[in-house]
Amino acid sequence: MSQTVIVVNHRAGAGASHIRALADRLAARLGAGTGHVSILNLGDDDKAATPWRQDLQAALAAGSERVFVLGGDGTVLAVASQLLGQPVALGIIPLGTANLLARDLGIPLEPEAAIAALTADPAVTAIDVGCVNGQPFLCASMIGLTTALARTREAIRGQGFVPAALELARKTLRLLWRYPYHRMRLWLDGAQLKVETRALVITNNPIRAHVRPYPSRDRLDSGQLGLYGVHQGPLWELPRLALRIMQGDWSQEPRIFQQQAAALRIETRNERTLVVMNDGERLRLKTPLLYASRPGALRVLKPRDGDPQASDRPMLT
Repeated sequence: MSQTVIVVNHRAGAGASHIRALADRLAARLGAGTGHVSILNLGDDDKAATPWRQDLQAALAAGSERVFVLGGDGTVLAVASQLLGQPVALGIIPLGTANLLARDLGIPLEPEAAIAALTADPAVTAIDVGCVNGQPFLCASMIGLTTALARTREAIRGQGFVPAALELARKTLRLLWRYPYHRMRLWLDGAQLKVETRALVITNNPIRAHVRPYPSRDRLDSGQLGLYGVHQGPLWELPRLALRIMQGDWSQEPRIFQQQAAALRIETRNERTLVVMNDGERLRLKTPLLYASRPGALRVLKPRDGDPQASDRPMLT
């Protein structure tokens, strides 16, 4: 008898009652044959103290073969971090705002369609996982100004589109005026690079040139990290840079630097710790920051007719 675990974030954007109904429908589909399905609640107000990580590890030890997660990128990362290097496949039912990994795997963004696609004979593929000082990320790790902007966005969530847009614009302008530059020394596969920038983005596999509406990746199994940032320069150039990024011709822009490497070391002149945001989850880590790619460390489910651009190679540990 097959065993499956469903981890549910009841605080995702779809609303608790709707999410509960989605989880019940997913469980019904998965248990329609001879399968056994258990549901673990992450972020349920009624069960906030439930040690879901311990329950998940107990279920895996008992022989669970698949784990489904209902939530956004941060929830997906939390669950995936419990599965690294194990022969257990992760299925993603996207409920967040960006849902970057689901997009790259070709999973439908509509939850009901995602349930149908991942319960109708899905394929299993192994993808890379990025790590910084031992902390994993599946999409991107951000340092500097981008972490402050992400915190600002979270703080104004739920205010309505127009008030939120105005508040975000006001706080963004204030941050651009006041946020300091970081002097960093980088080692990329042993090669040294010095930069002075307000922000760095390190991606798990390089991103495509076009980033609208969200950045995407051609492959999830290249074993490479992507490094992106903007050199120091005048503020009045930022609208032009933003336009070039949206148009997809930023690779030739001298103020934008980009690199690829399997391993990355970041040192700063004066800062002993840095705030890092992995897939939306905020961390404070000691320097130097040591980034690496773990090739094929996570098994995931994908629709057979999707276009994730990831190979079906065996998982590497």
